[in-house]
Amino acid sequence: MKAQPQHPPPAAPPGTPAEPHRAQAWGVVAASCVLMGWSFGTLISISVFLRPLEAEFGWDRSVTSLAYASASFMTGVMGIGMGRLVDRFSPRPIVLTGAIVLGAGHVLLSRLDGLWPLYVLYGLMVGGVGGGCFLVPLLTNVGFWFERHKGLAIGTVMAGQSIGGALIPNVSRFLLAHLAWRDAYLALGIATWLLLIPVALLVRAPPRLAFLRQETPARGARGAPMTPARLTATLSLAIVGCCICMAMAVVHAYPLAVESGFSAVQAGTVLSALMAFSIVGRIGIGTVADHVGGIRSLLLASGIQTALIFWFAQMTTLPGMLLIAILFGIGYGGVIPSYAIILRELLPAHRMGQAMGIIFFFGNVGMSLGGYLGGLLYDLSGGYPVAFASGAVAGAANLVIVGSLLVATRARQTAAALPV
Repeated sequence: MKAQPQHPPPAAPPGTPAEPHRAQAWGVVAASCVLMGWSFGTLISISVFLRPLEAEFGWDRSVTSLAYASASFMTGVMGIGMGRLVDRFSPRPIVLTGAIVLGAGHVLLSRLDGLWPLYVLYGLMVGGVGGGCFLVPLLTNVGFWFERHKGLAIGTVMAGQSIGGALIPNVSRFLLAHLAWRDAYLALGIATWLLLIPVALLVRAPPRLAFLRQETPARGARGAPMTPARLTATLSLAIVGCCICMAMAVVHAYPLAVESGFSAVQAGTVLSALMAFSIVGRIGIGTVADHVGGIRSLLLASGIQTALIFWFAQMTTLPGMLLIAILFGIGYGGVIPSYAIILRELLPAHRMGQAMGIIFFFGNVGMSLGGYLGGLLYDLSGGYPVAFASGAVAGAANLVIVGSLLVATRARQTAAALPV
C-alpha cells in the first residue's frame, strides 16, 4: 500500500511576525501582575485609613466610605477612555501615567485638609487615573502577547490583583502602627513611585500588534456570533448579574459569619479563604480557558459561584462555611479573566480595549449593586437567606445570557464550516 504524502502545515501569510519570545512575553505578564496588585491594593487600603481620618476630622463612617465608592466608580469610567487609548497607542505611556498619578495622589493625601479634597484625590487620582490606567490597558495588552496560553497569562495578571488586595492593606496597617496617618500616606506615595515607575517601563506592546490590528477585523467578523457592538452589549448585561452574585459574598460573608455565631477571627478566616482561593481560580480557570475557550470557562466560573452563593446562609458549622468559601472563591476568581479571554477570542484587536472598558464598567456597577442589595434585603428581611438567594437569581440570569452566547457561537462556527 502506497504511503500517503505528508503535506506540510500551511505557511503563515507573508509579513506575519513570529510569535514573541516566551521570556519576553512572561516578563510583561510579571510586570503587569505587580502593577495590577499594587494599584488595587492601595485603592482598597482606604479601609485601613478610615478610623484615623474620622478621628482627625470628625467625619461619619458613611461619609468617608463614599471616597471608596467614588474611586471604584471612576475606575470604571476612566477604564472606558483608557481602553480607547490602548486600542490606538502603546500601553507603556498609559501605565506610566497611572504610576505617576497614583503616587502623586497618595502624596497629596498626606496634606489632606477637607472632605471634598478626599473625594477628588481618591475619585480622580487614586481610582480614576491611578486605577483606570492599569486594569483595562494591562489585560488588553497581555492578551495580545499570547495565542496558546492567553488564559493562563490573563489569569496570572488578575491573580496579582488578589495578591495585592491581600498584602498592601497589611503594609498600610504596618505603616500606621509606626507612623502618623499623613506620614503613612506619604510613604505609600513615594513607594508607589519607586516601585511602579521602573516596572511600568517594562510594559510594552507585542511586536506583532500592528499586524493583529490589521488582520483581525476580518477574523473577528468570521469567528464572532454577532457584531462587536452587540457582543459588547451582551457581555455588559451578563457581567452585571455575575458581579451582583460575587459582591454578595465578598461584602457580606464576614458579617454573615459573625451573625452565625463565629468569632471575629473565625469570620475573618472565612473571608481570607475566599480571597486566597480566588487566586487559584484566576490561574486555574484561566488555564482551563486555554483548552475549552473563554465562554465555557465563564460558564464554569459563574456556575460555581451561582450554585454556592445561597449555601453561605445555610451553613451552621465553621468547616462547612470554609468549604463553601473555598469553592466559591475558585469560581469567583475565574469570572473576570474569562471576560477578557472571550474578548481576545471574538473581537478584532482594534476594538478590544474599548469593549473591555465598557464591560468592566458595568462589572463595577454590578459589584456596587450587589453590595448594596445584600444590605438592603438584610434590613428588609431580618437576615441573609433572602439576600443570598437574590444573588443566586442574578447569577442564574448571567448563566442564561452566557449560555445563549455559547449556542450562538457554535451555530456561527458550524455555519462558517459549511461549504459555500
